Amino acid sequence: MAVKERNNSEKRIDNNNFKLKIGTTNRNNPIVVYIEGRTYISPNIEKETYDRDIYDMKRSLKTSISNNIKENNLFDGSFILDFQVAQNGVSKNKKSFLSFQFFLKQEKDRVLKLKDIKKEALETINKIVGSLENSILEHDFSIYKNKNS
Repeated sequence: MAVKERNNSEKRIDNNNFKLKIGTTNRNNPIVVYIEGRTYISPNIEKETYDRDIYDMKRSLKTSISNNIKENNLFDGSFILDFQVAQNGVSKNKKSFLSFQFFLKQEKDRVLKLKDIKKEALETINKIVGSLENSILEHDFSIYKNKNS
């Protein structure tokens, strides 16, 4: 039986508040790339529910992705976003895991290798993640890169 070659590839992106990486499931033809981020958030004020805050954070990320990918010519305008926070467990003085992953499609006439996409899209990615960071802070949450920090 032939061993199937692993075709995915990932590269880390340095960030102070998020564990970030860019990747693709097809390193030979990386038309679709994904950006993945993970962090922990904790509200600074006590509330009955944080559903609206979490919703606003997701919406802010979605808007930022949409606006920022339109500004550069690397990707077509479409994307898929997966944003998750264990909402039931969000409470003051407790760190909750937040993760997101969004998929972008490179323009077909200009498909770059992953390391080149990382270099060319770094500023855009940092703007997108920065807007999520701002939204988290505006909703009076703290951000922790690691659970035990």
